[in-house]
Amino acid sequence: MSSHTNTPAPEMVPLPRAPQVFGLSRSALYRLAADGKIRMVKLATRTLVDAASVRSFLATLPAMQPRPDASRQGGAQ
Repeated sequence: MSSHTNTPAPEMVPLPRAPQVFGLSRSALYRLAADGKIRMVKLATRTLVDAASVRSFLATLPAMQPRPDASRQGGAQ
């Protein structure tokens, strides 16, 4: 077992890393913060994204409802 599997998720993620961590663009993160849906803080010159607030926001989103695949139903290939 590798040691990184026991490493807890960071509480705050630096903004430059946040798109990789959360799968959201930098501009989407700024919009969510402006709308009060996630929390960002400033520490000197660094902007940090509150990971718990992003996880909480993502948990409120509805589940994706897949559409039937037309090609499996004899549609055009």
